[in-house]
Amino acid sequence: MNNNKSMQNITNLFSFENASNQLEYFIKNKASQYAKMRNFDLGSLEKNFVSGLSPAITRRIISEDYVVHKILKSFSFSSVEKYIQEICWRTYWKGYLEYRPQIWEDYLYDVEKFEFKKKSSDYAKAISGETTIDCYNDWCHELIQNNYLHNHTRMWFASIWIYTLNLPWQLGAEFFMNHLHDADPASNTLSWRWVAGLHTRNKQYFASAENIKKFTENKYYPKGQVEYNSVQFLKWKSYNPIDLNIKKFHDTEKIKYLLVHENNLSNENLPHSDFLFIQKESIKTIKRASQVNDFIDKALKSFEQDVNKANYKEIVLFNFNDLDNIKKYLDSNETESIYSPYPSVGYVNDAMKDIEKNKGFKFEFINSEWDRLFWPHAKNGFFKLKKQIKTIIKDLNQHSFNF
Repeated sequence: MNNNKSMQNITNLFSFENASNQLEYFIKNKASQYAKMRNFDLGSLEKNFVSGLSPAITRRIISEDYVVHKILKSFSFSSVEKYIQEICWRTYWKGYLEYRPQIWEDYLYDVEKFEFKKKSSDYAKAISGETTIDCYNDWCHELIQNNYLHNHTRMWFASIWIYTLNLPWQLGAEFFMNHLHDADPASNTLSWRWVAGLHTRNKQYFASAENIKKFTENKYYPKGQVEYNSVQFLKWKSYNPIDLNIKKFHDTEKIKYLLVHENNLSNENLPHSDFLFIQKESIKTIKRASQVNDFIDKALKSFEQDVNKANYKEIVLFNFNDLDNIKKYLDSNETESIYSPYPSVGYVNDAMKDIEKNKGFKFEFINSEWDRLFWPHAKNGFFKLKKQIKTIIKDLNQHSFNF
């Protein structure tokens, strides 16, 4: 199965211009049918009715606020409410993990703990698409080749991985993190936990042959292949939320050093600073497919090219494994903080914590207004955040739209 041509617009989303063009195409051609058709995976992005913007939104090449702002210029809130809710699901997952960072720590520990499972033939077949389940095999090949899967298909895939192939969800989540262009530690980890019944207690997601048949329009019908085995790797654990202090950033604050990393490549409302440090290449210590690293490298290069260089005294490129380019600026002023968009719980956040600990740098993180307004409602279930969506969008200076 090879949809390389049809996925070309996924791999091109490394720039704001390309992402914005794809958003415009979605608004003109598919947004009106999204609510009705979003769960159908018809085989390629051209045939499906999703926007395909998740790789750009994940790294804020294009921001959630921008996407919502644009779509509400063409539609009433009620007619595209389902699409806006789906954008907010990613926001919810990220906020939920901020309140429970131990989930991320436990996930990393469990991936190491289950390393022995990677030696099994079951695991080898699962990650190479050589199982006895044709639809799963095709999805596996699609993931590896195109670094993308339809969201509904991800749920089917995860269910089969856990309940039919009887493999640890943590290794499935790692497999997705390695290959997806839009892989996000929060939405990926918590979505796998949700399928496994670990997000909401006793609420598991089971893929069914009938459901797969319906939403692939008869392309696949794995009757008798999708089974529900007893799972030995699932163990409920309750996580109590920590306190969050999500400060409002005031653009009047004087900033000397600003650092931009791969998790937030938005030029929107970028604070003014004397010096701008831009990550040059993807963090190679994070285990990811070469195509994913290439996508991130292109996104970083695009950001560098789009920055208005006249706004800064100097722009400095750096890599996380070599910080000498930054250190020489700080040596003369050791107490100076480096401001940076908040990277959210995950690999980049971990890398920046290591830098603070081992290099003596001090980061001051800046939260977007989108996150600052939504995350307080992500402490528990999605429904509480969902009720606030319309109000928050109005608060984000979008009063002129037809609500």
